[in-house]
Amino acid sequence: MTRYETALEEYESENEDGKHKTIYAYFGLAIYFGQILEETFSTMLWLDGIFKNKVKTNKEVREIIDAIENSKKTMGKYINDVKNSYQLSEKTIRDLETILEKRNYLVHKYFKIEIQKSYSELGRKEMLKYFCDFIEQSENLDSTLTSYYKEYKLKMGFTDEKIEELVKQMKNDELKREKNNKA
Repeated sequence: MTRYETALEEYESENEDGKHKTIYAYFGLAIYFGQILEETFSTMLWLDGIFKNKVKTNKEVREIIDAIENSKKTMGKYINDVKNSYQLSEKTIRDLETILEKRNYLVHKYFKIEIQKSYSELGRKEMLKYFCDFIEQSENLDSTLTSYYKEYKLKMGFTDEKIEELVKQMKNDELKREKNNKA
């Protein structure tokens, strides 16, 4: 089942109020996946900086990461930096430009231009389709980009197992924080 088919199933099982909430939930999910891509760009850039600068200390690593993570750069500037740092295929470059255009439209103009769609069943389904397509395109692009920095990631010890372990620890820390907050 595609993400859009899942979204439609969720949408159609809701009452009128729930249908609107489903639309907004998928809009939020689309924005979230745009942020995941931005984080991938950051990761690509700091990994590239660490290895190209041949840093030797944790302090130098931290400085590179902090400079990128605290940057005020836009997604478009990050994409240009990634294009300059990595030998991307023409298809990947086109995909990056397409996703940037769609992401900017979503973030800055979507509801301004498409608000009338929220008043009809057909329009709301078109909205869901747009959001789901963006999510899938973001996921696919994120997966493609992984191949460009995989070697750097492994050199730093970021195996899938290590990442899974870190995520598990992060979840446990949050659940512990919640438990302590209730006490």
